[in-house]
Amino acid sequence: MATGRFDNLTVQHVLSIVREGLEEDDMLEHFSFKKRLNEVLGNSFMSGVDAMGKSFFINVFSCGMKNILIGAKYQEMVTLKDIAAYTVAKDMSNHDHVDSLGIPKSLYEDVRNYIGC
Repeated sequence: MATGRFDNLTVQHVLSIVREGLEEDDMLEHFSFKKRLNEVLGNSFMSGVDAMGKSFFINVFSCGMKNILIGAKYQEMVTLKDIAAYTVAKDMSNHDHVDSLGIPKSLYEDVRNYIGC
C-alpha cells in the first residue's frame, strides 16, 4: 500500500471504509465505497476500483495529493479453521503478537495469513 501525502488518520479512515465495503459485499458490481468515502472524508476525494479476478486494485486520490493505492487480495475461507483464524487476526496489527495468543503453535501461520485483512 502506498499512502502518498495523506496523513495517517485519513489513510486509516480510507482503509476502514474499504474493509467495511468488502465485508459487506465483495462483488465488484456491488462494491461501492465511494458514497461512504464522501460521507466520512468529504467530496474532494475520488476513487477508482479495478478488478483482478476476485481481488481489487483501489486508487483513492484528492486534488494536490498523491494517491492512496490499495491492493485487496481475495483470500477464500473454506474451513472453520480459516474463519476462526480470520476472526482472531482481524483485530491484530503485528505478526509477532501471535506468539502471545495462547493458541497451539500449529495455528500460528493460519492466523498470520489473515493479519492485515
